[in-house]
Amino acid sequence: MKGLGFCLSVFLLVLTASCTKSGPSDSLSLGEGVKQIVFFSNDTDYTEEASYYDALLELKKEFPVEVDNMMVFSEDSAKSYYHAFHIEQSPAIVIVYNDKVVAQVKGDVSKEQIIQPLEQVLSQ
Repeated sequence: MKGLGFCLSVFLLVLTASCTKSGPSDSLSLGEGVKQIVFFSNDTDYTEEASYYDALLELKKEFPVEVDNMMVFSEDSAKSYYHAFHIEQSPAIVIVYNDKVVAQVKGDVSKEQIIQPLEQVLSQ
């Protein structure tokens, strides 16, 4: 009988722990006070991302640490984070600072359209 009570207690503990709601950004290890670049890649069409790669290479010259610490999500793993970062589809890139999206570029855009808002935020 004691074993049944213990099993029931463990079951209820696991059940209540799994009911805790946390946003997708909460499950990422984003450093406090760190400008974190998050890139959502489109695995099915890399040619659509060429301008993103060119922009990141350009940004790496001025912000090597930030680009090296960039998080990259493939489309399959990224879908669970779309809502948290206000993304509808890949490719997209965001900068998160203190749990807020402070810069965002998404869709088919030019290298310059990617660099400008990211550079502005990273240089502050």
